[in-house]
Amino acid sequence: LLFILITATMARSRRLVTIATLSTVVNSFGFQSQPSHPAVIPTGRRRSTPLGTSFLHLLLQSNSDNDDDGGGVCGGPILEPSTSDPKRFDAACVANPVVLPPSREGDKWKMYYYGNAGSWNRGLNDFLPTGWCGLAESDDGIHWIKVDGSSSDNGAILGPSDDPDEWDSVQIGVGDVIRVPPGDNDEEEALHMYYFGGSSEPIGLGNVGSNMELVGFRMRIGRAKSVDGGRTWVKMGVCLDIDDSEGIFASWPRIILPSKEGNPYRMIYHAYNGKKWRVFGAESFDRGSTWKRTGLVLEGNSDDEDSFDYFGIGTRTMAPWQDGLLMIYEGVCKSGKHRLGAAFCDDPEGNASWGKLRIEGCCSDSEQQQQLGGPILEPGVGAMGSWTETVVGTPYLVNMPGGGFRLYFVGKGGDKGHSIGVLSSETGDISPDSWQSLS
Repeated sequence: LLFILITATMARSRRLVTIATLSTVVNSFGFQSQPSHPAVIPTGRRRSTPLGTSFLHLLLQSNSDNDDDGGGVCGGPILEPSTSDPKRFDAACVANPVVLPPSREGDKWKMYYYGNAGSWNRGLNDFLPTGWCGLAESDDGIHWIKVDGSSSDNGAILGPSDDPDEWDSVQIGVGDVIRVPPGDNDEEEALHMYYFGGSSEPIGLGNVGSNMELVGFRMRIGRAKSVDGGRTWVKMGVCLDIDDSEGIFASWPRIILPSKEGNPYRMIYHAYNGKKWRVFGAESFDRGSTWKRTGLVLEGNSDDEDSFDYFGIGTRTMAPWQDGLLMIYEGVCKSGKHRLGAAFCDDPEGNASWGKLRIEGCCSDSEQQQQLGGPILEPGVGAMGSWTETVVGTPYLVNMPGGGFRLYFVGKGGDKGHSIGVLSSETGDISPDSWQSLS
């Protein structure tokens, strides 16, 4: 999700140094400046990791700090920033819904998401809508009430580490949440959250602003555990570190659980190498404690500069479909616009290759309709509604009785910050005309 405008302002030697308009954007996104604690810092403090300048066109998601409260408007969001309460962690934006339907009678739907109030931990400037993790509950999966975490003063259920030297000290975001049955050392069912965190290790911006560095983008994947329904969490440490051969981070994990005892858990995540986003995999034979990388899973169409996923594939969601697994993914085109595409694996546990699907009537641009993968949904088009005209992304699929789907996602339009919406396909068809808004 992004076209990029990073604006970072700092006071140094009684002089304001500003990086602004680092690339041409179709829509300007607002960033709340924190001069005394910039997320873009001068070089020379630590060894930095180099970053290609194409990064400036494509970060991941952007954030606005001027939003209205409310939700439930026809064709609008189902969860919005808490703009009426600036002390809450999600006062500026909410994004990346992870939705668990009830597992037994009497339970509620649970949505895990991330957000921030206009800055990251310790007042650092934010350039993604990440920061802290939150929880909302619902009786029907459409109307949601936010639930405060029991161990925080800003409403979050999980936040960055207070130790600035920790791997997740700048910002965190939920990637996936799974139900884990009791194991050898567990007495009760638990929830495991796979999340990513950004450290204070700086990344050099390359040729643009060559004396500056970016903090919070060096991300790793960790795990946390809850035994009280997701209201309190205990961090369990890093479970997948960065592999420099993949890129500068490992992030946004999704988990595929095995259907048979003895088969591995599978993790699908993405990385960014300074030029392109690509999707990778890992597997675990000890219920998620340790992971071994399995290599590249899916990438964008680098042979066609006009393809909707030319710059790569970012966040994604997988769900059972037609005796295999369906993937809905974010494709990023050359201009930085994000659309949703589709891929399929014919193994229900993801232990086979993924292929992009050819969807009839997949796109408003007739020249792109023959592209593999889609796009099947676009910002501001059809069921997405005008409130998503700037951004759509972070999809999350939920299988529904009768073979249908709900697709939860993040959207943004105009001056509003990132909010969460939901579409429904009652038949399980994924072509553009099959989706309807539930709000």
